[in-house]
Amino acid sequence: MLAWHGWLIAALLLFLLELTGTGFFALALGLAALITMAAAWLNVGVTGQWFTFAIAAAVLAPLLKYLFRRYAPSRRTSFLAGEGRRQQGEIVQLSSGEYRLKLEGDLFPVRSASGATLTAGTRVKVCRFDGITAIVD
Repeated sequence: MLAWHGWLIAALLLFLLELTGTGFFALALGLAALITMAAAWLNVGVTGQWFTFAIAAAVLAPLLKYLFRRYAPSRRTSFLAGEGRRQQGEIVQLSSGEYRLKLEGDLFPVRSASGATLTAGTRVKVCRFDGITAIVD
C-alpha cells in the first residue's frame, strides 16, 4: 500500500467520525489528511507529510470552527430552561384537554404563576421553570 492510500483511508475514517457530531473537528482533520494525501502522491517524504498534516490541521480546525459559528449559528434563541432572557411562548390545548406551552417548537407542561385561567392561543411570558413545567405570567 502506498502512503497516499493510507492518508485517503484516514481521511475517509475521519469523515465518518464527523457524523458522530464532533463539531467540525474531525472534518478539519479529514481535510488535512486529504491535503497530506496530495503531498504523499507528489512523493513528499514521511516527515514532510506529517508536517503538512500538522500545519493543515492547525489552520483548518480554527478556520472551520470560525466559519461554522459565523455562517451557521444556532437558530435557537433559548438558553437552558429558565435561564437567560424572558422567553415568550403560546398556550396550546391538546386533544386530551391539557394545556401546554409551545416554546420554540417544544411543548412543556404549563401553569400560571398567579393562578389565572389558561386560554389556548394566548401569548405568554415565561417567568421560570419548575422542573419541566413552565411557570407563566
